[in-house]
Amino acid sequence: MKTFYASLLFLILLPAAVSGQAVSTGRLGEDHNTIRILEGDNSDPSIIRHGDCYYLVHSSFVYTPGLVVYKSSDLVNWMPCSIALDTFTGDVWAPDITVYDGRFYIYFPTLGGHGKTSMVTWADSPEGPWNRPVDLKVDGIDPEHVVDADGRRYLLMSSGDIYPLSADGCSIMGRGVNIYKGWEIPGDWDIESVSMEGLNIKKVGEYYYLFAAEGGTAGPPTSHMVVEARSKSIMGPWEHAPFNPLLRTWSRDERWWSKGHGSVVDTPDGRLFMVFHAYENGYQTLGRQTLLRELELKDGWLRLKDGGISLSRPVVKTEYGMADFVWQTCREHSLGGRFTVTPDKITMRAKGKSPADGSPLLARTSAHKYEVEACVTLKGGDASAGLVAYYDERYHFGFGFDRSGMLRYRRGQVSRAESKCPQANRDGKMWLRMRNDRNVLSAWYSADGRVWHKFPWGFEISGVHHNTVYGFLFVRPGIYAGGGGEVEVTDFRLVALD
Repeated sequence: MKTFYASLLFLILLPAAVSGQAVSTGRLGEDHNTIRILEGDNSDPSIIRHGDCYYLVHSSFVYTPGLVVYKSSDLVNWMPCSIALDTFTGDVWAPDITVYDGRFYIYFPTLGGHGKTSMVTWADSPEGPWNRPVDLKVDGIDPEHVVDADGRRYLLMSSGDIYPLSADGCSIMGRGVNIYKGWEIPGDWDIESVSMEGLNIKKVGEYYYLFAAEGGTAGPPTSHMVVEARSKSIMGPWEHAPFNPLLRTWSRDERWWSKGHGSVVDTPDGRLFMVFHAYENGYQTLGRQTLLRELELKDGWLRLKDGGISLSRPVVKTEYGMADFVWQTCREHSLGGRFTVTPDKITMRAKGKSPADGSPLLARTSAHKYEVEACVTLKGGDASAGLVAYYDERYHFGFGFDRSGMLRYRRGQVSRAESKCPQANRDGKMWLRMRNDRNVLSAWYSADGRVWHKFPWGFEISGVHHNTVYGFLFVRPGIYAGGGGEVEVTDFRLVALD
């Protein structure tokens, strides 16, 4: 267990920019008024400012570790600073990070063996350590911490029901009452469902402004949206903005689909910004990505600001090493014991017969075209290993080897082919390279990292996303270790080729 926590500490504290890899600016810069601020799927964002720093969390769903806390000093460049969940507690959906009286809290809904409930974890610093979560024993999703004018604490759920919280914020103190019904979506709009969720309240001047996600989080490109209401009391009554929705994808021709789930933050100099998520047109396999828009207070309402955003573009890396990721697995109870990550090597204890039951170690990217490469050594006679593009236990695709030959992974199936460098197979050491070129997968292998042979297989995976296979996940590059014994991975790199 000490090795596990040391690995987590290493992964969290090492800044991505110090790895010496190539960097560029602007690849994540989108339209003149929108910025994409994080790599990969980071859905259901919740943001706060504390002093001059900003903190951000997202849904972690089935990934372990979960509830990664990101930190920024400028709203566009983010680094992980802590992990709030180091074990698997079930599916973790839209969280809310908040600070009250100097203590930090994350409220989050979860579904597992305990049923569906909401929990809270807390820390005296956003950089942890975070306490073991407490079950609030309240139904519903997307809890939002709210404080009234008298300092009383409440938990607002996606249903619009609000519950009184104890002074320490860690228990429900009474029955809920409904304070908000939502905005009525025109009946002829193409949406997934009404699905009010992700309520967020921000006090600006004399009003509390409420932002709610409606329309369904996926489905038609025009489904998701953010609607706005205001009140002088958190208990209402709430007046809807006459221009609702505040934020929406209006056409399938736009770059960003199903825009929604907004969370608002202010800057020390009084500017206002909203973080939200959206799918990229043609790349739903990348999941819901975190975007940023600027707001302005106009005629008593918060509106999207016209013109260019008053922030610089993020500094974006094009090459990543093994130290540049918070590595995660799918539904693994804990990373402790199975994986050890150091600056130059990953050691993996083998598990399962294929990625379907083997919980690969997963990285993340939002590149349309990228290559993953690594040197892989088998430590055990029946060990196998490979590189994968992984959505979940049902939908995964990849390329690997064992001591007998080359392997193909597809939806739990393992196929074999003869190797062009059989001695490398017998020695148990192989260089592997996998390319994802706009949802087309291909791969190569090598005995020495210089002469490469192409795998005889390829995949087209553009349909592997929530609208077709469900799960709210995304296709992630990863490393699989199966069979028995251990696998060592060195010289890992991910290169964005966009």
